[in-house]
This record gives sequence, structure tokens and C-alpha cells, in this order.
Amino acid sequence: MIALDSFTYTYPGANCPALQDVSLKVKPGEVVLIRGASGSGKTTLLYCLNGLIPHVFAGTFCGSVQLNGFVPSDVPLHDIARKVGTVFQNPESQIFMMRVEDDVAFGCENLCLPGEEIGRRRDESLRFMGLWDIRRKETFKLSGGYKQRLAVSSIFAMQPDIFLFDEPTTDLDSEGREDFIGIIRKLKEKGKTVILVEHQYEDYLPLMDKIIDMEGGRIAKHDASAKKSPPARRALGLSEPPAIALKNIRFGYDRQADVLNDINVMIRRGEFVAFCGNNGSGKTTLLKVMSGIFRPRRGDITILNIDKPALESLVGRVGFLFQNPDEQLFAATVEKEIVFGPACLHRKTNVDKYLEIAGLQAKRFNHPQTISRGQRQILAVISIMAMEPEIIILDEPTTGLDDTAWHKLIALLYDYVDCGGTVVFSTHNEKAAAFAGRKITMYRGRIVSDEISR
Repeated sequence: MIALDSFTYTYPGANCPALQDVSLKVKPGEVVLIRGASGSGKTTLLYCLNGLIPHVFAGTFCGSVQLNGFVPSDVPLHDIARKVGTVFQNPESQIFMMRVEDDVAFGCENLCLPGEEIGRRRDESLRFMGLWDIRRKETFKLSGGYKQRLAVSSIFAMQPDIFLFDEPTTDLDSEGREDFIGIIRKLKEKGKTVILVEHQYEDYLPLMDKIIDMEGGRIAKHDASAKKSPPARRALGLSEPPAIALKNIRFGYDRQADVLNDINVMIRRGEFVAFCGNNGSGKTTLLKVMSGIFRPRRGDITILNIDKPALESLVGRVGFLFQNPDEQLFAATVEKEIVFGPACLHRKTNVDKYLEIAGLQAKRFNHPQTISRGQRQILAVISIMAMEPEIIILDEPTTGLDDTAWHKLIALLYDYVDCGGTVVFSTHNEKAAAFAGRKITMYRGRIVSDEISR
């Protein structure tokens, strides 16, 4: 039994509670969905259940939390980990080993299980998450989606009684999501307790025993029939000059086989382009070639009329958003984060304007790591926009965003395109891809379709 009674929690230095008067009961074996807007307290609630609050995040709290008869604040964190497994929003934070199969076994080894049992659990988990064929691959060479699968597989191998999933499928393609739904179903059949935080939850509804809606740190009522409308489509004008032109591009890591094979694509100034495809299809690699981060083995590349550009020649002209926004948040406050990029380019920026655009006026003096994942994602995008680049390239920008937040993000990018900018992004979110003027699909390092969707 999971039970919270009038629980209130405030992060250190925060002005208001992240959770307010939360009371909740979850029976053993129940599968529970927690949903709500970014910043509503969903992740904080999971931290209360896995012991990170108060063992890692001190803060102040009142009320009570109990898990299967024990109080997390009274039990060492390593003992809680035997009973509660967590898959976090950023999978890289819980990948420790160099090879996939070693990372899946890592948690079991720390539980001091017999070698035969470790091997059995490892192999079962690898097959569960579709990782068997890449079990000997280096973890740092995995795509974002495969890293997410690996994190799930590693926790599954430890077989805790309670499973907590914080946006586990945000970087998974449709096949990966189906696989993960199968995992939830099997956990349910085994009588495990599962608590799942998700923004894209429609596929999970048939498996749910309970749905919890959060708003402003509280458990709120929800009208299931109320759906938010997406931003209105706009006509996106195309100008003649190409922003990006790739011809016969090949790229591979080290001496391995090419990840990109004979890529030919031209993106004109003012276009809004979505790259789609399964995990490992080459989307992220291609975006990094387009931004100048990677240089191809073969082929011709022109970015903003510069042939075979060096990365330094594109600084300030091309902005790149990584899958994990935390990789590019550097400053001590939200305000300073927005100013950081323009200051490095010796440019001034209207901080108030971008705070308003991001809806982060109330978080102006907060440290970026104290706001929600979705808010950090929006902040990272706004910080790039504040530099006023000519091209913005975004790798899975809707990851971790609820419907309201990604609608807002798409609307921001529309405004940017209307002002003459060019947007290229990768996504597994078909709804988000539908708002682009052009959809390019990749498969095994090649472009297999290129469709105008306007």
C-alpha cells in the first residue's frame, strides 16, 4: 500500500510548495497514471515515493508518506532502492556501464545476487525491451530512444515491488512504445505496483486502475472530455535561397559502418521541417551534421551559403537544441540563462520579452534545475531564440512536454519562421510533426520519404 496523508513539500529556497496537501492511496498491484501540466508536481511526487525527498532534496515537508509499511524518510536510500525502482526523465542519468548488457546487470550486481540469477534477469530484460541484438554495443553510441529502453530494462531486471516511471517513453518510437506497453501489461499481470507519469498517455488508459490529475502541486479534478486545441496552422512562406544543402552525405562514427548513407536534401530559408523515423534511423546524427557539429566523411554540405563550414563559422547563426535540455543550461537563474548566449555574442536581449514568451516570469530568479523538465525545455528553446540565429535545429523538442506546452512551443517556432527564420526538428510525436510544413522520414540512415504537408 502506498499512502500519502496531507503531504506538503517545498524545495530548498523555493517561494511556494511544490506539493500542497496531497492525500493519496494506491493498493498493491494497481497501475496508476499521473498526468498534469509541466510544473504541476508530478515528478516531485515520484521523488517522495522513491526517497529522493528528503534524502537528496532536503527542503521542508509535513504530513506523511508510507510505502508497503515503511516510511521513506526513516529508511536509507539504498534499502528503498531494493523495493522501489525508478526510471527518470533523463535516461543518461542512470546509465553507468560501457556496454548494454553490463548496464542491465549493474543493478542486480549491486543487490549481490548470485551470478546465475543476474544472467537470467539480464537476458530476460534485454529481450523484454528489444535490446538483445545490441546487447554488446557501447552505451554511449545509443540513440536517445535506445538509452531510454536501456534505463527501463536495467530497472526491470532488479524486480522491485513498486515501479515508478517518469516519462519513460518520451524518446521511444511507436514500436518502442508498443513494447513498453507490453512491459506495463506484464508487470500488471505479475501483481506489481506501477505509477506512471506521462503526457502522451492515451495508449495506456486501458491498463490503468486509477488516474490522478495534478494542478499547481495539488491533486485536482479532471474533465476527461475537455481537450485543448492545437495552435492554428499558419501559411509558411518559402524564400528562394537554400539555408541547408546536403549532397551525397555519408557519416559514420570512428571506423564503423556509415550511420548516414547518401543523404541528399535541401532546406530553403523560411521552411519548417520535421524529421521522423524510428530510434536509430539517423535523425540526431543528421541534425548534428546540419548544424556543423559533425563533419561528414563524404559529400558536399552548404549551410547559409558557406561550403563545408567549420563549426565556429556558424556560431550565432545556427542554434541547436539537444534532446536533454540540461546539457545546455549553464546559469544560476532563469533570467541569466536567457542572457547567457547573447552575452557571449556581445549582443543585448530583451529579457522581459522572452520571460513572457516562455511564461516564466514567476520563475525569473529560480535556478533552472528547480523548475520542471517541460519548463527547462521551453527555457532552452527561448535561450536559443534570444541569440536570434538564422536557423534553429531542435532534437526531439517536445520530449517531456504536455500538450499545452508543446502547442506553445510550436506556436513560438511559427512566430520565428514568420520573422524569416528556418526551423528543422526531429520528433516521434506525430501530432507535432503534422504542424510542420514538410515531413522527412528516415530509415536506417537514409531518407525514404519527403512530403510537403501544408
